[in-house]
Amino acid sequence: MFSKISSVWVFSLVLALVMLLGACSNSSNQDSTSTGDQEPAATDGVDPVQESPVTIQHLKGEMTFEKVPKKIVVLDVQYADQMLALGKQPIGSVIAETDNALPEYLGDKMDNVSLLGTYVEPNLEGILALEPDLIIATEFHDAIYEDLLKIAPTLTLERNEDWQTVMLKFGQILNQTEEAQQLVDDYKLKVSDLKTTLADKMKGQTVALIRPRDKMIRLQTTSHRTSQILYDDLGLTPPEMAVNSTDSSTMISIEVLPELGADHMFLLQDDTNMELTSEFQNTSIWKNMSAVTTEQVYIEDTAQWIGYYGPIAINLVIDQIADALN
Repeated sequence: MFSKISSVWVFSLVLALVMLLGACSNSSNQDSTSTGDQEPAATDGVDPVQESPVTIQHLKGEMTFEKVPKKIVVLDVQYADQMLALGKQPIGSVIAETDNALPEYLGDKMDNVSLLGTYVEPNLEGILALEPDLIIATEFHDAIYEDLLKIAPTLTLERNEDWQTVMLKFGQILNQTEEAQQLVDDYKLKVSDLKTTLADKMKGQTVALIRPRDKMIRLQTTSHRTSQILYDDLGLTPPEMAVNSTDSSTMISIEVLPELGADHMFLLQDDTNMELTSEFQNTSIWKNMSAVTTEQVYIEDTAQWIGYYGPIAINLVIDQIADALN
């Protein structure tokens, strides 16, 4: 999936790294990071020195932080969301494949952030030029993990890890544990209030999350992390066809869709499936479904609902659910 680096470029990279490492005296321990005296971006008065060393578990082992990293590169936009929620900016970020740009919902919060290719193909030269103190990647970047390590300590998180768990890790890394915990607590209170509000109104009604794709319809099951917002956090009822404890999605045809029997459907749409969605919506099968005739199909942005798992995006998703079902 990732671009291969030519031998010539590798040679140039090694030379650059030798000079960079000599200048920075980076620690020989790949799972430890120290950041010098410059204040982190958008510190809001936070001391860059950790009160005590912080050790974070990640997919490659442990990483210990003695100081707050100032220059962080993120290889998934959800991690930019996490940082921005704490009032920090990454110095560099990839963009999402589905949007081919930064998320609109972040507005100008990502101004002055260097763009580093896509999630699928990060720009290694661009990352190197930024001289980051820390790179945050996912398991999808394993193919370039060793290359990343040559640039800076690299923290590898599971892409589908619960955003609240990740939020608390960012709180530790950025020396903002109380702020991170408050964001999690605020979310729990928000969904608890909405769950109570919807309990009577949605009693006996089912809710499905679907995404037209590849001439079929992807039904997100109860195992999918966005579905878990609907079913676990908000206590909504899934159609029987969507109950699955192992696979996060299943593909069904437009002919089978009426068998889903969902009273409400959240339909995920973006530029990649707009034509297919329109094709389905023009069929008699679609037009005669109960959720369609009762105007209980709600079109939402694919990337925001399934790609940007940080507190800013997730709170917007909760707001959109509330608007649709209230």
